[in-house]
Amino acid sequence: MMKIRTDTIYKSMLLCMIVLPILVVSVELNIIMSVLFSVVLLVDAKNRLPVKLLNLISPILVILLISIVSSFFYPSQIYDIVKDFFYLLKPILFIIIGYYLVKKIKNKAFLFKLIIYSAVFFAFLHLIKVMSFLFENPFDINRLRNFAGKSNYIEMLALLLLFLNLGPSNFQITRYTRIFKYLILCSFILYFSRTMFVGVLILFLSIKGYLKFNRRGLIYTTAIITAILLFYVYLFSIEIDRDKPGISTIFYKIKIAPSEIFSSEIDRNNAESLWDHWRGYEALKAFEQLKDTPYYSGLIFGKGLGSLVDLGFVAPLNEEGMQYVSPLHNGYAFIMYKAGFAGIVFFLIFILYLYLQAYKKFHNINFYLINNSLSGIAIYYVFTTLIINGIYNQSDIITIILGGLIFFQKHFSSKEI
Repeated sequence: MMKIRTDTIYKSMLLCMIVLPILVVSVELNIIMSVLFSVVLLVDAKNRLPVKLLNLISPILVILLISIVSSFFYPSQIYDIVKDFFYLLKPILFIIIGYYLVKKIKNKAFLFKLIIYSAVFFAFLHLIKVMSFLFENPFDINRLRNFAGKSNYIEMLALLLLFLNLGPSNFQITRYTRIFKYLILCSFILYFSRTMFVGVLILFLSIKGYLKFNRRGLIYTTAIITAILLFYVYLFSIEIDRDKPGISTIFYKIKIAPSEIFSSEIDRNNAESLWDHWRGYEALKAFEQLKDTPYYSGLIFGKGLGSLVDLGFVAPLNEEGMQYVSPLHNGYAFIMYKAGFAGIVFFLIFILYLYLQAYKKFHNINFYLINNSLSGIAIYYVFTTLIINGIYNQSDIITIILGGLIFFQKHFSSKEI
């Protein structure tokens, strides 16, 4: 019997970690896979976590510990406690797994190739679904996204790798690279995802070094903010029909984006009002219930694992309807509800630690790009935590890449990749 090489096993594990959370959206699968792989890797590592990795995960580990302690003071169901525990543990495990898998795999370019080939696979599937939908239905963005998929962040990463020509010096794909670029680009556009468009812009500007606090960064940031404000002035100067199919749907969603996050006024009997301000409503109910705790202790340390937000009515979130929910779309409200203001502080420490990597002295262009990428991921999470729960989103695979980049930063800090 042919012996399977250890390197092949590690490559297969990394493939599963990147592809399966996107292919099969399942909390249970993520739990089983991440725990199993973590145990295997940590036993095989035979040593303690490196300082760089420990520095990164410590703040989000503290958030988990605060949530555990707070849960002793509020009644919760065992099922909800266990589920929240793994929600908060998941990004920690994903970062550790990403770090050790990239460390163990001999060919360091494998991570970059895996991102691109996975993106090509998903883009191909997505475009088939898009064509299948359009062949039988008139063009309607909302219905198209519900049928073919709403986002795929591995495609976003692949676009950056291909168009910015990122990767190790020995990193090459094939002569079909140009085909890959435009296949993924077409799929990326046809997701019509506001989050992905903003995400790719943030990461692009960060990798290029345009989002640092310096003269050049200030110029670019000011220009972007000005352009956004002018665009919103235009959007609010015109009437956009919410239900009109076509590109108007995108403009409407962009127009309501601020109120979708921050406005909490809803009409329960009006579907448009309900969904247009749902994120804000969820967050408001969470903050109200944190204030309704003895000595406002919930505001400081949260209500812990297993705590559920009472929506105040049975919302049509599934076939049966739901009144008590966890997690929330707004990741800041989610962290606050589980670990209070203390949890928010530690999350911001996590973000700040990542962001400041861009200011480290660099020894070569690859180290410079890695540090800028880490900083970009920090800004990306500042944004996505507001709308899709950031690192605590169960479909998020950026934390795997983050772990890999931390390894690259440590291992190649003094030489070319």
